Amino acid sequence: MKTSISYLSLSVTLVGALVLAAAPGCTCSGDDSVEGTTTSTSGVGGVGGIGVGAFGLGGGGGTGPNACGNDDPTCTEGCVGPTCDPPSEFPMPDDDPPPDNVTADGVTKDEDGFIVLDATKSKSDNLWVADDMAYNVGFVSKVRTKPFLTAPTYREVGRYVSVTCFSDSNLGSKEGAVLGQTPPPNLCANPSQGGCCARDVAGGASHAVQLLVNRPSRTAVDLNGDMWVANRAHGSGAHQASVTKIANNLEDCIDRNGNTIIDTSSDVNGDGIITTDCNDDNLPDDITTICTSGKDLEFYGLDDECILFTVNLGPPSGGTGRPLALGPDPNRPTGPSDAWAGMFNTGEFFRIDGVSGLVEDQVQVQPQSGVSCNPYGAAVDFYGILWAPNVNTPYLFYFDTNDTNQQGMVTSTIGGGFYGIAIDGYSETIPDDELLIQQVWLGDYSGGLGAGAYRYRPVRDQGFWGLGQGTWAKAVFDKDPNTSGLEIRQGRGLGADNRSPTSFMWLALDGLAAGGEGHVARIPIDIPDNTTSTFGPGDMFASTQQGMTGAGVAADLDVWGVNQTSSSVVHYGVDAAGNVTSGPDVIPLDDKPNSPEGFCPAGTSCKPHPYTYSDFTGFGLRNFTNPQGYYAWVETGSCPDGQTLFLKVEWDAETPPDTAITMMARSSDNLAALQTAIWTDKYLTSPADLLIPPGPLSPNPTNHIEVLFELTTQTDESPKLKSFNIVYQCASSVPS
Repeated sequence: MKTSISYLSLSVTLVGALVLAAAPGCTCSGDDSVEGTTTSTSGVGGVGGIGVGAFGLGGGGGTGPNACGNDDPTCTEGCVGPTCDPPSEFPMPDDDPPPDNVTADGVTKDEDGFIVLDATKSKSDNLWVADDMAYNVGFVSKVRTKPFLTAPTYREVGRYVSVTCFSDSNLGSKEGAVLGQTPPPNLCANPSQGGCCARDVAGGASHAVQLLVNRPSRTAVDLNGDMWVANRAHGSGAHQASVTKIANNLEDCIDRNGNTIIDTSSDVNGDGIITTDCNDDNLPDDITTICTSGKDLEFYGLDDECILFTVNLGPPSGGTGRPLALGPDPNRPTGPSDAWAGMFNTGEFFRIDGVSGLVEDQVQVQPQSGVSCNPYGAAVDFYGILWAPNVNTPYLFYFDTNDTNQQGMVTSTIGGGFYGIAIDGYSETIPDDELLIQQVWLGDYSGGLGAGAYRYRPVRDQGFWGLGQGTWAKAVFDKDPNTSGLEIRQGRGLGADNRSPTSFMWLALDGLAAGGEGHVARIPIDIPDNTTSTFGPGDMFASTQQGMTGAGVAADLDVWGVNQTSSSVVHYGVDAAGNVTSGPDVIPLDDKPNSPEGFCPAGTSCKPHPYTYSDFTGFGLRNFTNPQGYYAWVETGSCPDGQTLFLKVEWDAETPPDTAITMMARSSDNLAALQTAIWTDKYLTSPADLLIPPGPLSPNPTNHIEVLFELTTQTDESPKLKSFNIVYQCASSVPS
């Protein structure tokens, strides 16, 4: 039985945007001796080649049939990779000097120079936690998980409001609102004229953004490192649930005020915590704040230009927004993930496009066996199944995000009191194959001594029906002998790692007793079926903090905990075998430690009190749901303007069993338009004829092409891209 896999038993995408250049005398050939290898067709060199390019790319000659299948002297083919003749190297972004036309993420080169999946890359070095109570508004803290070389080693590097008034960059406006005070009435009354409006289309009209009592909770980090946060907005009155997206990188932020810089939160003085009130008026700062002498403006409130958009979920008072999970957009092979945001009261889920922020789908989860769906959290697995538990019950709902009419529920056979949810990378060996299972884990919220987590193992080889035919197990934890007094715990949030040979699920135990200390607990993911496994103090790691609600795994496989009561996060150093070797390192989030709890005008609880137990590092998405890497190379054909006729793409690859390489392409007349051009469907085998289905490539003839190679694996082996070859000719030379 295989419980840990070096490539995570998952699909990883390699994006290759091919540069078409030519140099004399290149003949590209594959290796027929490797079983499961797709072999590229030989190119024909000759004196007719067009001598441009730096990677041994050949031009077609003028005698006899060529790679284009004719005698056209403009026929050009380009071969890039070690199995070309002559061989060449794949340029990489970290070369010195770096190529100006190549980007890559999630891939590397092996000892032979072939492009392979890299399980150590395509990861974010930040975690994002929701500051539930901050100023009675709701913020999000960004903490860097990669250590700094100087103290403090771990730091909060940004803090943001969990909503924005500027979803429409042209028409957005604060409408006189002061963050932390009661907003003016009738915000977004005339959305066509601007205002504090959300990017939602419920009922065909825009709605106002809620500026108080957002109560953010679940966060999720996408493949770009960008963050989504769900605003619960529960309580009496007209409360509006929503989700907001915040950019991780400055280049993805929006210079809304046109001052040529990005106005956004940062740790200006390097003290490891963001100052939110630099003028000491007990209100959060904005871009106009004049700081008290000796303090720096580190928080921009509603003026922060990295808060991209807010999307309202349903109508005001329509329910509490709790579950949030990210998954791939089947129509967009690369780039931002889509968000699945759910409503606790109604059992509805909204699919929100990761680029536009528009609601693309709305799903009502139907009752099962007389039980209504009240989702408390959510996780999307590799197969596109969304799992959502009802809180403090034994009921786990699920549906297929690619066919939302397929819905079901499974009931725990080993007790139940569910809370947080996470997916792991568990797989099983079956005859002549290995099957990715991906178990579902749920925190045990029932409380009492021996609290822990539940594990559900679905059946994956029996279609949708098999998802409900799985088996259960439970892990519980004995009392920590180093803690005095009665210790009552609840299992809260969880996060899985991908260590080998043993992978672990990491669980937050909150410590409910008066002054109870929170712990992070460790569970091997291969605990036996249909039984309860008991773990002792050696698998529990104290935090020195109170109210731990979430646990997560960072890119370097260290573990982090979120402490609601103490307004902090904690870091644990963990070695390759899963042993905690250092910590807890405490990173405080209370930037006004000398102020009383109710210091702000708008509420009685104004401290951050982070409350997050979802995929707050993005590790789950990258490693278990939709891990993705890419190799991108953009090039222009050598024919006259608009006359490059792209004919075919060939690639040489080694594809072991249960791995594959597919290809899709897009084109444009200018480089700017290439980024939004439409992809062809996937070509499954080489060579790919760009003139026929699953194409054709359009426009064609044109000037530019981008080719995307997708590498997938469900084993511990990676496919290998050895070289690729593009063939084109000038359309002006083709007889009419």
